[in-house]
Amino acid sequence: MLKQHVYIFVSLALIGVFMTACDAYALDDIQPIDAVPLDLAVTDATSAGAARTGVYNELQDETLTFDGYVASYCYFSDDSDWTGTFPTRAQFDNYNVLPSNTTMEAVWADYYDVINTANNLLSVLPEVDDPSLSDELRNNYLAEARFGRAIAYFHLVTGWGGVPIVTTPTVGVGEELNVPASSAEEVYSLIIEDATFAADNLSAASLGMNPAAANALLARVALMQDRFSDAGNFAQIALDLTADSFDLTDYAYLEDELFYLEFSSTDGQSNAFFFGASGIGASRYSIAPSAKLISSYEEGDERFALSIDTSSAAVPFGIKYDDFTAAAGSQSDPIYFFRAAEQVLILAEVAGRNGDFDEAERYLNQVRVRAGLEPRTDLDEGNFLDAVLQERYVELAMEGGFRLWDMRRTGRAESTFGALYESCDDVWPYPQNNIDTNTALERNSACNS
Repeated sequence: MLKQHVYIFVSLALIGVFMTACDAYALDDIQPIDAVPLDLAVTDATSAGAARTGVYNELQDETLTFDGYVASYCYFSDDSDWTGTFPTRAQFDNYNVLPSNTTMEAVWADYYDVINTANNLLSVLPEVDDPSLSDELRNNYLAEARFGRAIAYFHLVTGWGGVPIVTTPTVGVGEELNVPASSAEEVYSLIIEDATFAADNLSAASLGMNPAAANALLARVALMQDRFSDAGNFAQIALDLTADSFDLTDYAYLEDELFYLEFSSTDGQSNAFFFGASGIGASRYSIAPSAKLISSYEEGDERFALSIDTSSAAVPFGIKYDDFTAAAGSQSDPIYFFRAAEQVLILAEVAGRNGDFDEAERYLNQVRVRAGLEPRTDLDEGNFLDAVLQERYVELAMEGGFRLWDMRRTGRAESTFGALYESCDDVWPYPQNNIDTNTALERNSACNS
């Protein structure tokens, strides 16, 4: 079955195990990583399983589910527009993100919470002596921690460029918190190392992370680094792990997930609250599909009606997160991390870059035919990249950073996003309070500083 997701509902008993083991935030505002006790009280297979749940819980943080994984990237491109009242979010829409931006600061801190939770488990688990903790199970738990850490570092490096690399638990409040920024290349190297371990060791014992998703991340990283041959190889592995003979048209739109986080009414998020137009449930309408995105869908593209509602309210609004009847914080929409369509479009781009336009058309048309569009038969050296980027734009709209990543990696951000976007906007500034508290961290951007 294609769909690989994680549904986290932690029983009170497991919460007790984890929170007793990791009183995670007793020391506030220690940056870049909140200090936590090293002793996770992981002593056997049961407590190890409970502790790894903490990595998923941190990935589900409410700040990350909206501002981190989705909104900040979408505002900072021609994907979506800010329509709300929070001035810190408006800065992303206006390409004017200041170091003092508290939304950015919270996102940064929560990514490092994921990393620190993973580091704690990675530190103590190898020493646990329990006959019921087989090597396969132990390695799966380690793989889940490393994959969670890789996801967090991917978002950090694509947002800020080179960032501090921390691979051991932060347990004090002294000089160990003064960590200089590593280069983007070094951050990507750690992501590759972690994702490779995850691809090799994730098993059925996982709460949802899986080898296909780990290979999908490796493909995405390779694409970001212009390692096109590697990108194609990893994308193909991800699809091969999904089906013996993969065909995207066998799966409905948005049901081709390789890995996503799923929520419930008791453990929910708020994306529909922010995307919904006023009068649709209790929505705030803080983010809207841009006019450019709306006009980019071809006539007859079935994805449009599954992504954007233009008739239920006075304004168009996104419906990829559509649990509008639930209250903010209790909405159950999934957060899509990796979908097969992304991997198919990676293969289309790689084929085009290799000059194999028949193959590029074969992959591109899987996406188009599923969307109810006519297949393309005209790809060549001059138009294949535009065609792929167009499909990525409408296929992956409002799901995260895809549009921003694509324009940055192809050198098109300034020409595409307009005069407000400058070359120094290719990274966001480090949060000011991190610079103030981490004496080894220096400013990374001349924009808006």
